[in-house]
Amino acid sequence: MAEKRMFSKTIINSDLFLDLPSSAQNLYFRLSLNADDEGFVNSPKKIMKYVNSQIEDMELLVENGFIKKFDSGIVVIIHWNLHNYIQKDRFKATIYQKEKQQLVLVGKKYVMKDECTQFVSNVDTDCVSILETQDSIEKNSEEQDRLELVGILNEIENEKVRAKFESFIKMREKNHSPLTPDALRILIKKAYGLTKSLANQDEAIIMILDRSIINNYKDIYPLENMEIGVANHFENINCEVEEMDESKEGIYKEWLNTDSIANLEVQRAYKNSLEEKFKKLYNEDIEVYHNRMLNS
Repeated sequence: MAEKRMFSKTIINSDLFLDLPSSAQNLYFRLSLNADDEGFVNSPKKIMKYVNSQIEDMELLVENGFIKKFDSGIVVIIHWNLHNYIQKDRFKATIYQKEKQQLVLVGKKYVMKDECTQFVSNVDTDCVSILETQDSIEKNSEEQDRLELVGILNEIENEKVRAKFESFIKMREKNHSPLTPDALRILIKKAYGLTKSLANQDEAIIMILDRSIINNYKDIYPLENMEIGVANHFENINCEVEEMDESKEGIYKEWLNTDSIANLEVQRAYKNSLEEKFKKLYNEDIEVYHNRMLNS
C-alpha cells in the first residue's frame, strides 16, 4: 500500500467543505490518510476517538457527500480517485470487495449502484446507466494512463529533458498513436541507453527527441556522428569554464557571451545549462534578471 496521500483542492477548498466545522474537516483528513489504495477505511471509530471527533462530525461528512458508510462499519472516501492516483506497480487492491461491489465509479466519484439507474440519454443526470459501465471503464482507464504518464515524467530530474519528453508525448497523441505508460518507460530507458557514453547526456537526449518530434517519428534513434560531435563539443566548453565565476554577475556575463559561439547547437546547449545553473543558485530566471538589468 502506498505511503503518501494527496488531496484535491477542488474538494477541500470548496465552500461545502470549508463550511464544515474544523472537527469534521480534521476527521475527513484523518480518514483519507488512513484509507487503503482504493479509499476504504476499516477503523473509522478508532480514528474518531484518536482525533477527538464526535458522531455528528461523521454524520456531516456522510450528509454532505464526502464519505459513504456501509452497514459493515467500513467507510469509503467518495472523491478518493480525484484526490489520489497510485501507480500500478505500487497499487494494492482493497480487501473490502463486498463494499466495493456496491459502488460504481462515475468519473472519479464513487456512487452507489442503486443510485445510478437512470439512462445516459438523460443529460441532466450526474449518474450513468449501469449498462454504460464498459464505456466508463474505458474512459477511466485513459485518465489513469494520463496520470501515470505524468508520474513517470516527474521522475526525470532535468526539467528541459522532462519538457522534451512531454512534447514527444503530445506529438504522438496528435498523430493518433498515444504512448502507454509502459511504452514511455521503455522509451526513457532507451534514450538514456543511447546516450550513456556521450559527454553531455541531457543535451544529447534533447537532440534525439527534437529530431523525432520534427519528423513525426514514433520512435527515437541514435545520434549521427556530427550530432555526437556537437554534444561532446558542449562538454569541452564546460571544461574550459570550470573555474567560472558563479556569482549572479559572473553567470550572467557568461550567458551574454554565448552569442559568440559559432555552432548554434552548442550555443543553445551551453546557454540552457547556464540558465539552469542561474535558476538553481539564485531562484530566478536569467531572462527576468536580464530585462531588469536593461531597465536599470
